[in-house]
Amino acid sequence: MLYKFCTLFSLFMFYSILGYIVEIICCSIYNKKIILNRGFLIGPYLPIYGVSCIAMDLLLVKYEDDLIVLAIMSMLICSIIEFVTSYILEKIFKVRWWDYSQRRFNIEGRICLFNSFLFGLGGLLLVRVINPFIKSIILGFSKTWVIIISLIIMLLFITDIVISVITLSKIKILSHKYCDHDATDDIKKRFNETLKKNSFLLTKLLNAFPKISGKNKDIIVEIKKKANKFRKKLKEKNQKLKEKRKK
Repeated sequence: MLYKFCTLFSLFMFYSILGYIVEIICCSIYNKKIILNRGFLIGPYLPIYGVSCIAMDLLLVKYEDDLIVLAIMSMLICSIIEFVTSYILEKIFKVRWWDYSQRRFNIEGRICLFNSFLFGLGGLLLVRVINPFIKSIILGFSKTWVIIISLIIMLLFITDIVISVITLSKIKILSHKYCDHDATDDIKKRFNETLKKNSFLLTKLLNAFPKISGKNKDIIVEIKKKANKFRKKLKEKNQKLKEKRKK
């Protein structure tokens, strides 16, 4: 039972990392510049891809010989997961993390037909080609090593989630708590303190979602500017220290 769970987790992490890489490539092509920062977690993975691929692995293998049904079911499953994820994140943190409103045939800006079409193609490739190959590699390792490595990665992954959720909570406080009254000075003091303690996490998070929107978007934009400014000053100080040491 533990081995089976660890095998699924290994697949989950592999597809989360693969999704991260695919996302970077697609975003870099779309924005015509290299984009290296995606997702709100610290590590180079996007769990939504891992969840979608595991769901397809568990539910769609029986359709692998029917390409049309397999593609349609892949579109349906992944689109539902993307919609639900977007909805839950927005309800929890009061912020919209991605928005497809500018694309044709979208539903509430959470999912769109083009992405769903790509999910369908991805499902075909996953079930018919990628998944059998990756499973054969995992099965090549001893059960003991699969369990040990998976548990270590799981611990790091859970730690990442905890740290990232704490950071997201800070963003939630800054962007939502003061929406009903003018408290600019209080807000600036709060996010200046937060930036000094968590500048890396906040900058990563905000850069990962450049189209982030919420009830107080101006504050979020200001946070991003402050975070980048703080990091720039920190780099300049470090550079000066290095130059002094050389002298």
